[in-house]
Amino acid sequence: MTAASGAVRRARRAYLVVAVWVPLAVTTVAVVLMLTWLGELPAVVATHWNGAGEPDGFGPAWASPVLAAVLGYGLAALFAGVAAAAARTGEWGPTLRFLGALACGLSFFLMALVTATLAGQRGLEDAADAPSIVPALAVAGVLGLVTGAIAWWVQPAVAVSGGTVAISAEAMQLAPGERAVWLRTTTMARPGIIAVVGVALLMAALAVVLALTGGPLWGMFAGLAVLFGVLAATTCVFRVRVSADGLRVRSVAGFPRFGVPIDDVAAVSVVHVQPMAQFGGWGIRAGLDGRFGLVLRAGEAIQVERRQGRTFVVTVDDAATGASLLEALAARASRPR
Repeated sequence: MTAASGAVRRARRAYLVVAVWVPLAVTTVAVVLMLTWLGELPAVVATHWNGAGEPDGFGPAWASPVLAAVLGYGLAALFAGVAAAAARTGEWGPTLRFLGALACGLSFFLMALVTATLAGQRGLEDAADAPSIVPALAVAGVLGLVTGAIAWWVQPAVAVSGGTVAISAEAMQLAPGERAVWLRTTTMARPGIIAVVGVALLMAALAVVLALTGGPLWGMFAGLAVLFGVLAATTCVFRVRVSADGLRVRSVAGFPRFGVPIDDVAAVSVVHVQPMAQFGGWGIRAGLDGRFGLVLRAGEAIQVERRQGRTFVVTVDDAATGASLLEALAARASRPR
């Protein structure tokens, strides 16, 4: 086992602890506590509070532990999937470390908030008398930030890319006045599609649970389910075009669209991309290193350093040819006329 692979193993183990095992334990404790309190709660409890912190939505008492279980176990499963996807690449980076910290902090925040709001209603005869949510929100927020910071700190700072570096594109030879266009289609990798669809299903499940229990937030989760459904339809397949106009990337649905005008191209290179390690996932992504782009799968990508704006990356087959043509067209456009 190399030093790099050993570092990745240690980072992955730490990630699994803070992003999966700790959230699973916290969720289990929260759910068990809430279940033991059911006999002390009114049949109908406050499940939503207005901007002033006063209860304005109600549902059956058993809805709170069900909601906590769906949220807690669902998020743990989602971040476990992230780790499984990253495990196949042999790479690791600060984005994954951030996701681990986010998972831990978010789990503590959600479980603390749901548990505290329910605990405040023990012994009440009328849920309308439930205390303000503001103190619980403040405590849960602080707890989430603190545990997220601790989760970041306990994970090792590992950045292993497998030795891949940006390779400057060699300009394609073009005859004077010769016109050339390069076209490709790029499709999101299966794990990315599963992740997007999985989140959509999780949001839909939460919407159903809240709708059946009278929770007022069911519409929000239904909207999120629709949003992720739209994302699945519009961000899974893109057309990539290199021409005298520059680099253009367009979804097969027509939107969204991205591009770098030929006059904005400063340098072109071919890079090897690992979505999880470098960008924290698939789709339209922004990396912690300042890059932005369309990361649909692991593998080769065209990387364009812009004269103005962030470096743009798009994963696509035969990236070397596309990058070579773009470099040639950019060099031609920059010559005095």
